[in-house]
Amino acid sequence: MDALSKMEVRVLLKLNGEKTISELASELGLSIYRTSVLVASIKRKGLAKTEKRGRYKIVSLSEAKPAEIFKRLTSKFGHMPLDEILSGRNLALLAVLMDIPLSAHELCIKSNLSRSTFYHVINKLSNYGFIGEKDGKYFLIERYRLFHEFAKEFYELQNSIKAREFSRDSALIWSGVGEFILLTREYKGKDFGNFHLTGLGRFRDFGVDLIGTGQYHYYYSEKTGKLSLEEIIVHALLIDFSPRMILYSTVLLLAYKDRIDQKKLFEFGRKYDVRVSELLKYLEGKEVKKYPYPSMEEVKEIFKMYFGEGK
Repeated sequence: MDALSKMEVRVLLKLNGEKTISELASELGLSIYRTSVLVASIKRKGLAKTEKRGRYKIVSLSEAKPAEIFKRLTSKFGHMPLDEILSGRNLALLAVLMDIPLSAHELCIKSNLSRSTFYHVINKLSNYGFIGEKDGKYFLIERYRLFHEFAKEFYELQNSIKAREFSRDSALIWSGVGEFILLTREYKGKDFGNFHLTGLGRFRDFGVDLIGTGQYHYYYSEKTGKLSLEEIIVHALLIDFSPRMILYSTVLLLAYKDRIDQKKLFEFGRKYDVRVSELLKYLEGKEVKKYPYPSMEEVKEIFKMYFGEGK
């Protein structure tokens, strides 16, 4: 999972204008070599830029959105220990903490933090006055919303960099903490390193073969080795919550209803903010009589087309 180290944040804090590597090294009390490594790292993360002027390498903040927000953070909260607050796992939690109260379980799912790490981070941020609590749920105090904006934009930038490395024509469809879904016209197989074909393009693996559009969706995560049917369905609905997608997702759920883990489906629904409860009603033979949900007649017709009468 991408993050910033304390030393990287300290370098960023020194970039209140242009600095040479030597100047940064002197101000930080580090060697030229160590400073160069830190600068190279934050440059790779898109937060800094360098320029060669004669014998000197000039370093400054980039024009990327998180770098712009960082300037505002230092202006407004420069009195706080920003190297402590914006480093490590803190960023992951700040990226998903908002003014809407969420349970510890929901925040762990969205931030990809373990339960123990979550409580360590929540206690740390509480000590700085960042966290509000209501009915056992946590939310970010409005005064510190800029920290959430920085963290969210930081992860989106890291995800964009990885997406472009995967395919030059890629576009982010959804961005999370250390994971994302991209759209591309370049097909690289079902699994390509940490990238996994997902959504409608994966339905054919389960018997629903649809005409391709020449566009592919890939999910990136360093933690996921193989996508489950539950996650593929939720990804499809996240990408396109349309009547057509809901119809084919419902058919797939019915075809594999004996294998579907409903708890897992709900977990993914909460993680990606996709409503799945209505779809599960079809498994009980109930019809959701409101747009954009299909009629039971439509569901049966498509089911019969792909799986026949007997299943």
